[in-house]
Amino acid sequence: MDKKVSISAPWFATADELLRKLEARPEGLTEVEVATRVAEYGSNDFQRRERASVTRLLAKQFASPLIFILVGAAVLTGVLGEWVNMGVIIGAVVVNVGLGFYREYHAEHTLDQLATYIKDRSRVMREGIEQEIDSMMLVPGDIIKLSYGSRVPADARLISVNNLRIDEAILTGESLPIEKKVDQIAEAVLVADRINMVHAGTLVVEGFATALVVHTGIHTEIGKIAGIVSSIDRAPTPIQTGIKKLSWFIFCITILIVVAIFVLGLLKGEPIFNMLVLSLAVAVGAVPEALPIALTVILAVGAERIAARKGVVRKLAAAETLGSTTMIMTDKTGTLTKADMQLVGVYPVSVLLLPSHTSGHLAHLSPEQKSILTLALSNIDVVVENPQSPESEWKFIGRPFEVNIAKACLLHHISIDSMLSKKSLLHIPFNSTNKFSVSSHDRMYIVMGAPDVLLKRAAIGKDEYLRIESWIHETSSRGERLIALGTLRHEEVSRMHPDAITNIEFKGILSFHDPIREEVPEAIRTIEARGVRVVIMTGDLRGTALAVATALGWHVTDTEIITGNDIHTMNDEELKEIIPRIKIFARVTPEDKLRVGMLYRDLGEVVAMTGDGVNDAPALKAMDIGVSLGSGSDVAKSAADLVLLDDNFQTITMAIDEGRRILANVRKTFMYLMSNSLDEVIVVGGSLVAGIALPVTALQIIWVNLFTGSLPALAFAFDQDLDKEKNHHSFAKDLFTKEVKVISLGIGVMTSVLLFFLYWWLISIGLAVPVARSIFFVCFSSYILVVAFSFRSLHRPLFSYNVFSNKKLNLSVLIAFLILIATITIPFMREVFGIAPLPLSWLWVVGVWLVLNVALVELAKLWFQYSSSRNKHIKISS
Repeated sequence: MDKKVSISAPWFATADELLRKLEARPEGLTEVEVATRVAEYGSNDFQRRERASVTRLLAKQFASPLIFILVGAAVLTGVLGEWVNMGVIIGAVVVNVGLGFYREYHAEHTLDQLATYIKDRSRVMREGIEQEIDSMMLVPGDIIKLSYGSRVPADARLISVNNLRIDEAILTGESLPIEKKVDQIAEAVLVADRINMVHAGTLVVEGFATALVVHTGIHTEIGKIAGIVSSIDRAPTPIQTGIKKLSWFIFCITILIVVAIFVLGLLKGEPIFNMLVLSLAVAVGAVPEALPIALTVILAVGAERIAARKGVVRKLAAAETLGSTTMIMTDKTGTLTKADMQLVGVYPVSVLLLPSHTSGHLAHLSPEQKSILTLALSNIDVVVENPQSPESEWKFIGRPFEVNIAKACLLHHISIDSMLSKKSLLHIPFNSTNKFSVSSHDRMYIVMGAPDVLLKRAAIGKDEYLRIESWIHETSSRGERLIALGTLRHEEVSRMHPDAITNIEFKGILSFHDPIREEVPEAIRTIEARGVRVVIMTGDLRGTALAVATALGWHVTDTEIITGNDIHTMNDEELKEIIPRIKIFARVTPEDKLRVGMLYRDLGEVVAMTGDGVNDAPALKAMDIGVSLGSGSDVAKSAADLVLLDDNFQTITMAIDEGRRILANVRKTFMYLMSNSLDEVIVVGGSLVAGIALPVTALQIIWVNLFTGSLPALAFAFDQDLDKEKNHHSFAKDLFTKEVKVISLGIGVMTSVLLFFLYWWLISIGLAVPVARSIFFVCFSSYILVVAFSFRSLHRPLFSYNVFSNKKLNLSVLIAFLILIATITIPFMREVFGIAPLPLSWLWVVGVWLVLNVALVELAKLWFQYSSSRNKHIKISS
């Protein structure tokens, strides 16, 4: 019988029955069996996103109202028999749609490739050895190990559990974690009631378990949902939404203008046929059809640049939002530090009570120190990946500080047999709420956890309590992470509820040091130089957090640090008053991080949250940008928008810079395209009002719009942020700033009016209309190419930066000029476009016109900078 059918209701069968049906064993499958089952069931890739089909991507390019105008114009010119005009318009549509399709297809493909870099890992039994493998390689019949903080990689039937609680909110909507058992249950039960099953995508929030994989990939419960979700398009980014609204606005205005010009032409006695064709051409010329395409290119190029620096942008929207970030809330462990908790001291109680504590180091361990390490060994979850190899080559799997305990025991010849044989029994797993765990070994009950928590529950005198508490604060202030050990009497274990654990016999403290990542201090200085504020949020003690801040080069006063206990005593309004000056949040819970982050957002901050642990996930998901480390927990990576594959904090600096470059390039593109959008409207309308011959034909308008707008606009996607120095402290997070609107409208109107008066002057001095039109055509089609170099910076004079550093812009302008030269010099093309030969004696007019337009853009930038500085000075004075 087909295996997929025989395990359709695994919760109804016993674990032994399922093992037989799946031909599985507690020691795990062989590699041959795994290969066979991968071929049968496929890979376990239920989280892979559905790529848009080529047809859908192509159709999407026609969804812009700006493309509607082009398509409509092509249809109407065809109906009117203007085949050349129709051919040029269709060419414009093909070029713009083709470029948009290529970039978006490339972006889809790139994001798919980047997604493969983020690997979820699972602990599985294979051929009698516990291994850590890529979760995609799991198959039905695998035996997996689950522990606190891990994401369940597949649907699995529980074989054994130890205080297992699963957060199934992602699947069932149940807000509280579900306690799991191994008992057989009825066949007809809903997903939320399957207490002997764990489901892919859910999260282990407490306990440990062994489970038998029964469904993988699309056959899991969440895989079935993913199949439905994959057919739903992603929500547009804020910039895309803004551009779409703008596009419809332009569409409506263009229709009104075209109708007005058409009616005006008829009133002036122009033939209906000619005015209809000309009105269509004006509509084509007034439409910045390259705008939505350029946006896609800019976002995709930005995401690729971040990827080149080992940053995976899970959504294109994240690349956009990064540029608006005003503050970063960063976790400490694993983000600012290496998350390699190196054991640096073992301190028995007898040493803690001495005036000096120099005898806790690891050079030569005393019997008491070895005893404490032995206790710790019974309370850790570490496995050896290659037990057949010599001990010196063993690779340990587990949390960093637990791995270092095992390594220290091995180094000091303390037997780790109890760890390898799994003789220890965990009664209460560690979690971020209790902050301690309880295990048993050889009838001894061991408690391990936060020193302040264990000390409060210890059976110890007041003087000893105060002395040890003082030692804890003093040592943690040096940046050391402390783990306390104690034991319990048998009668205490009978009341094994976390809140009931008291009278602990305090044994001693292990001291760990987690070094600061080398690149972090410089990265934070660079980020702060960008005008972005950085605060530390950690569950560690106040002293430990202060020590890390000192290592970063921070000076933190008592009024700039707050603890979780302080936070709990304040309401939201009180917190809003003080958090703007806080640099460190110590001893905070996941709920505290989320609460504080939301308050920062209420204060108008655009918040990025960095973290790598399970407890960081709520804030990572809720903030404007979630940033996770590649080595972080699965749940942190799945909640984040940006994943740092190389765990390099410096990548955040680069990502912020890239986000700002994205916003800057969108602004440049918008201003560039809108600055000449009124040319045809004002020139044609002005000529009709003035009663002079029309300066351009419909075909000329369409031809010019094709090669002057699209290519340079797309090239801005590859431009540098030349204004980044100015943007460090005064970066505007809004896309369409006052500066953008004023310069776009001002330059657009001024150049269009000047262009009309240029043509009127040529006619008024008695120049033949064909020659005047030829001079006008060259000026009309060339100036927008030259001013593209001025638009590269909105704040700096043209020659204060390397004008030709954007090679793609240089190439696009060169291609456009070559097309222009061919149009006015090749007889065939002159005939097609109705252009008279350009007298060389009039080239000076073209040169003056180009210089005038560059000067106009530069003066507009200078005026706006002067105006902004003056307003700022007035505000400061007042």
